[in-house]
Amino acid sequence: MKNVARKILPALPLVVLPLGGLSARTEAPLVIDRETGHYGDLSYDALTDRGLSWQERRQLFGGETVDYGELTDGERGAGQKELDTLLARIEVRESQKWADPALLHRIEAEIVTWLDGQIEPVTAIHSYTGEDVQRLRNAAVGFFRAYEIFGGKKHLDAGLKCADLILGSQWPRGHWPWPGKGDRFIRIQDGYTTRPFWIMLYAYKLSGDKKYLESAVRCADVLLSIRRPGGGWGDQWAFGGGRSGNTGVYHGTSFNDGATNDPFQIMVMAYHLTGDKKYIDRLHEIGEFIARARMGEEPVVGWCEQYNDEARPVRARQYEIELPYPRALTRGVGPLLIWLYLMDGDEAHMDLLRRAYAWHEQVRQKELNPESLAQWKALARAWSPSHHTLTGNYLMEYRPGWPDAWLPDGSNWGRVLGFKMMAWNPLTVEQKKRYGNLVDHTWPPVTELAELARTHQPPPRGHNMYVHCHSGIGNSLSEIRRALLEHKRGGRAGMLNYYTHPTRYTADQYLQVRIHAAQRVLNMRNRRLAFPYTGRPGYTGMSTAEHFGFVSAKGRWYGDPDTKWGAAFQTVYPSRSTIWYQWQLVYDAKLARGRIDADAAARGGRGLESVAMHTHLDSWDVLGEWGMACHEMKNYFDVPIGKK
Repeated sequence: MKNVARKILPALPLVVLPLGGLSARTEAPLVIDRETGHYGDLSYDALTDRGLSWQERRQLFGGETVDYGELTDGERGAGQKELDTLLARIEVRESQKWADPALLHRIEAEIVTWLDGQIEPVTAIHSYTGEDVQRLRNAAVGFFRAYEIFGGKKHLDAGLKCADLILGSQWPRGHWPWPGKGDRFIRIQDGYTTRPFWIMLYAYKLSGDKKYLESAVRCADVLLSIRRPGGGWGDQWAFGGGRSGNTGVYHGTSFNDGATNDPFQIMVMAYHLTGDKKYIDRLHEIGEFIARARMGEEPVVGWCEQYNDEARPVRARQYEIELPYPRALTRGVGPLLIWLYLMDGDEAHMDLLRRAYAWHEQVRQKELNPESLAQWKALARAWSPSHHTLTGNYLMEYRPGWPDAWLPDGSNWGRVLGFKMMAWNPLTVEQKKRYGNLVDHTWPPVTELAELARTHQPPPRGHNMYVHCHSGIGNSLSEIRRALLEHKRGGRAGMLNYYTHPTRYTADQYLQVRIHAAQRVLNMRNRRLAFPYTGRPGYTGMSTAEHFGFVSAKGRWYGDPDTKWGAAFQTVYPSRSTIWYQWQLVYDAKLARGRIDADAAARGGRGLESVAMHTHLDSWDVLGEWGMACHEMKNYFDVPIGKK
């Protein structure tokens, strides 16, 4: 697909121009209700990024990918002059004696010192068990990315040592150990088997050693062998029959914790790696399964998290019940519908996604009233675990419209606990008759809970608000909003333009990339967020990190910048994402100075992104979504699913 031509602009970030459909000039800007502090309408028809700041665009729509076109002679000359000016300004900032002298040098030194200090303790690990499992995975990715950014063979060697230990722990069938279980059992969800797949590909990309590629293919093969009749995957499997003793769906399809989405991604990648259609010949069936598994009474459109092979909902765990879950859409069904549509172009996928999004938006709007918000604020102030030390805002304030689950008729959304839904609003007699087996009738409604909080009484049953408020669920809708926005403006072509990206830049593209990297380096907010406030209470930079758990630390919340929901956009320290900003600032400086070459800077398309909760692969992300970049392609969706 031809890139959209782009002039060099002074502001960041750029957004992809619409390819067709509704013109941005005719779109009415989104409006925040001053009384509630929330957007009044985020429906499909209202979606637009017109007039939004870059922070607002990221909060609502996730990351952004910039498409760079070819330049005229005049634009090229002006661009080179602008780049020279920006680089000179960077050097001035580095040499000044006030504010942030030698900021880039200081941050890079802190990062490298920390990395060097991690080599010995990580490479001293000799078993892929217990807490070391996650440490080894994160360390492999962290060292690999460090090698790509900073060079230094010692970081590559350390990452490969981690990868070798992970590889050596792979069972002959192709899966990886499940703590406390033998090779008869395979755990799919939570990355037990799927995350090492990507690490093997990453090791293969950087080393060229085919043993890592062979390992990844074995993993794909074992996952292929246990695909369910509906086209998805369960939470786990026992070869030869029997049960593991752990919870989760065996004979069925799960949308929980990547159980289906992660193997789906791997099947697509295995096809691209091998060209063998066996990996993708039944992927279309999951779309048919999703359509059959749809839950709710009109106009409710939702899904639960686990189903049997006949697409009937089943219980898997105490807190996962046969009710429509918002996170089933945001973490499982939504991304799958997007991926399927980009592959086969069937508008039925997008129609279903729009209907589901419409219901979720209706739920959100239903609680956007001052009285309801005040009730939840009272609960947060009395029962929330903590609050922000600088702003005083309570971290668990309710995000309107994002419950754990709701009833099939769409009412009485609440929190699922102990195989019951604790309804947040009073139940009618008819609802008690229809849903009595699903609802805890003894749980007080929000109005009564708020009164308890305001009179300084403890919460019922000793539960604090954290367990009743899965407020982060709504943040995951940003990926879906972005897909719908691009579809609205440009159809499937517009969506593909957003999801694709070159694997190498032309000279003109590279010039534009360097200009925008330099602008980010000089952006005072970026510098402030990355500033090494070492020695001061609350410092959250690289030197304070214990392990490599920061790999997915970039937040992109929709909400007030001074609360948990907007913590990634804070302008004062400490920030939850300080580590990410430090890596990013150094990376951008290297890119601006031409020390990251044109091929390395262009990491390919966004691909089949993982759960859209914290990270996205933006054009400029240094620690964003890295999995698909282990095998770089412009368009990961060129896959003939459902075709013989």
